[in-house]
Amino acid sequence: MKIIALSVVVGMMLLTVTVGTVAGDGSLMSAMGCNCPHSGPAIDYLDSPSDDDYFSPSFLMGEEAERKSSSKSVSPDRSHTIFETAIPIRPTNSQYENPSLITYIDEVKNVSDPNVVIVDVRSPAKYAAGHIPGAINSPWELFRVDNGVLTSLENVTGLLGDYGISPDNGVIVYSDTCQTCGGLSAASYIFWTFEYIGHENVSVLDGGFDAWNATYGCTKNVTPRSPTTYYSANVMADRFADTEWVQNNLNRTTVQIVDTRTTEDYKAGNIEGAINIEYEELFRDGYRLKGADDLEFLLSPVVIKRLDKSKDTFVYCWSGASSSFLYFALRLMGYQVRNYDESWNVWCETNDVLTIPISNVSVEPSFAYKGSTVKIYADVELRSEMEEKSKGSLIIQDDEEVPYNPGSFCAGCSGVYAVPLSTTDVSFVRAYIHKEDNVGTTVVMHDYNGDGRYEGEWQTYSADDGTYAIDIEATDGELKAKEVDAATVEVAIEAAGP
Repeated sequence: MKIIALSVVVGMMLLTVTVGTVAGDGSLMSAMGCNCPHSGPAIDYLDSPSDDDYFSPSFLMGEEAERKSSSKSVSPDRSHTIFETAIPIRPTNSQYENPSLITYIDEVKNVSDPNVVIVDVRSPAKYAAGHIPGAINSPWELFRVDNGVLTSLENVTGLLGDYGISPDNGVIVYSDTCQTCGGLSAASYIFWTFEYIGHENVSVLDGGFDAWNATYGCTKNVTPRSPTTYYSANVMADRFADTEWVQNNLNRTTVQIVDTRTTEDYKAGNIEGAINIEYEELFRDGYRLKGADDLEFLLSPVVIKRLDKSKDTFVYCWSGASSSFLYFALRLMGYQVRNYDESWNVWCETNDVLTIPISNVSVEPSFAYKGSTVKIYADVELRSEMEEKSKGSLIIQDDEEVPYNPGSFCAGCSGVYAVPLSTTDVSFVRAYIHKEDNVGTTVVMHDYNGDGRYEGEWQTYSADDGTYAIDIEATDGELKAKEVDAATVEVAIEAAGP
C-alpha cells in the first residue's frame, strides 16, 4: 500500500509539473527573466543560446528523446510532443515540390550546424523582449525604402555583410503574426530578397516566432554576430518584377497576374487581368501555411480560374509585402513566380489608374505628452464632396450603434472607434494610429474649409508612451486609397511634479 501511495503521489507531482508547464502560466519564464509576448511559453532557455542546456523534457521521456541526428544539420525532433499546443507542427501533407524552402520549429530546435544562421526580422524592441535562441536580429524595415520598395542591391548586400551573412550560409528567416508590424509577410519578404540575390539555401520558419514561443519559450540573450564579410550577389532576374517589366509583359499569354489583397480592395481596382487570391487564404490554424494538398486545391483551376502552373506568374499587393508570402507558397508548390515589389502603390502612380491622391500628411505636435491632443492633417482629392450625410460613420460603444456626431468623437477613449459603412456611395477620410502589437485607433477626418485639406484630432488619454505610426485611408464611392506610415508621433508620459 505504501508503494502504491508513493507511486500515486509521484505521478500526481509529475503531472502537476507537466500540466503547469504546458499551460504556460509564465512562472518558469518569469523566474528566468523572459516574459515573451503573444503566447504562453512552455520552457525557457538558460545561459548561452548556443548551448543545449535548456530545461529538457528528457526527464519524462529518457535521454533517447534528446538524441540528435548526425546525418543532417537540421533534423526533426518530436521529443517536445508533450509540450505541444493543439496545432500540429506540420500540416497533414507537407510534401511540397520544394520542401527545403520551409522549416518547422522542431527542426530549428536541433540546428547544430554553425553555418546555419537564424534571422529574426522583427523590430529590435521585439527581439530584445524575447527571441529564438541563437537568432540574430536584422529588422526587415532596413531593406525597404519609399513606398515599401526594396532598397538598392548595394544596400542589401551591404546589410547582409554587416550581419556576417555570406552566400555560403544556410539561412532560416522568421517574424511573428503581428499584422501591424508586417506579420509573417516580413519574413517572406526577406526570404524573397534572399532568393532575388541568388542565395541558394534559405527558408521560412512556419508559424514564425509565435509557433516557436508557444512550444519552447524564448531567450533574451543577444547572439553575437559573425565578423563582417563581403556578400556577393548572384541576381536572379526571374524572381523580380518592377513596373517596367509588368508593363512590357502584361499582355503576354505566357504571363499571369495574381493580386493578394482583400477581395474588397481587388474589386475597387486592380491590374487588368489579375486573379485574386487573398493572403489570408494561405493559412491553416495558428497562421501556419496550408499543406500541399490544400494549397493545390486552392490554386487549382477549379477554385481559381485561369491559374496555370506552366505560366510565368507575378504577384502583387499594395507594396510587395503580403504578395511575397504568396510568392513563398507558390515557390513551395513549384511555380515560376516573381514578386512585383512596387505593386499597386507605384502602379497607380505610373499608370492611368483612377485613384485618390493623398499627400502632405503631417501631425502637430510630433511629440506630445499623454492626455494632450494631436492634430493630423492630409491633402486628399475626392471626386465627390464630403457632405455631412455621406460620411457614413458610426460610433460603436457597448454593442450599440448611434449616429455619428461631428465634434463629439474621442478616439482611443474607452475603446470607442469609428467605422465607415461598406456602401458604394460613401466618401470619407480617416487616420489609423497604431503602435506595433497594440490595437489601433481610428480618427475620422474632415475638410472643414472645402479646400481638400483634411484634419482630425487624436486624444491621447489612453495612449501608452512610445512611437505611433499613422496611416491615412480614403474611400470615394468604390475607390479606395491608403498611405501607410505617412507620419509618426511620439507620445511620452509627463513626469509628476515634486
